Amino acid sequence: MLSDFDSSVEILEAHTRLWWYGAIAFFLVGDTVTTLVGLQLQTIVEASPVAAWLINAHGLVLIVPLKLAVVCGFYGFYRIVPEPHNIGIPLGLCSLGFVITVWNGAVIVAALL
Repeated sequence: MLSDFDSSVEILEAHTRLWWYGAIAFFLVGDTVTTLVGLQLQTIVEASPVAAWLINAHGLVLIVPLKLAVVCGFYGFYRIVPEPHNIGIPLGLCSLGFVITVWNGAVIVAALL
């Protein structure tokens, strides 16, 4: 149980599992789904030059294994970075995934209006 005297780092560390769930939900699933939906619309293109090149060269099927490889790579990095510094990895993936998912969703809504 956390008390009022726990540091912010301890509070973040106590919720590490939630940060990983958020990273999977937003970075892996949310970004992938919104990207796939968005690219089905004729007015939306991939903004990232690297992702656009990969999609053009190899098709949309590459997105899922690539995202899985990125998450697994960051998990491996998480395992070797010492505590408490490693909490930034799932927290960063979760935050980035959330921003990307919301942005993609906004682009889709704007394209449909």
